[in-house]
Amino acid sequence: MERKIYWSGIEYLYKSDSEEYGELVGGFVYVFIKASDVREALSKIIFELNNEKLNPIEIEFIKPYEEELEWETLDKTKHYMELYKKAESSEKLVFDDFYAYEKE
Repeated sequence: MERKIYWSGIEYLYKSDSEEYGELVGGFVYVFIKASDVREALSKIIFELNNEKLNPIEIEFIKPYEEELEWETLDKTKHYMELYKKAESSEKLVFDDFYAYEKE
C-alpha cells in the first residue's frame, strides 16, 4: 500500500505531568506524518502527542499534503515543504512551531 505524507492541525492541552502544565494552558500545532491512510496517521498522532505529554482537544483535519500547495508567502511555502520532506524520511511525527496559550 502506498504511503503518503499527511498533515494535521491540532489544538491541545498540556497534561498535568508536563513541565509546561500550570504555566501554559495549551496551544496549536501543525504536524506531518508518513502513513498508509488517515487511520494510521491518527494513531501515530495520538501516540506521539501522548509521548509529548499533550492531550489533543481538537484535531481540525488530517489530509494528504499537496506538494503544490502555495502559502501566502514563499518563505512559508518553503518552510512547510521542508517539514514535508522531513516526514518523508522519518516514521515519527514532524512538528511545526508550537503556538502556546498562556494561563490568564
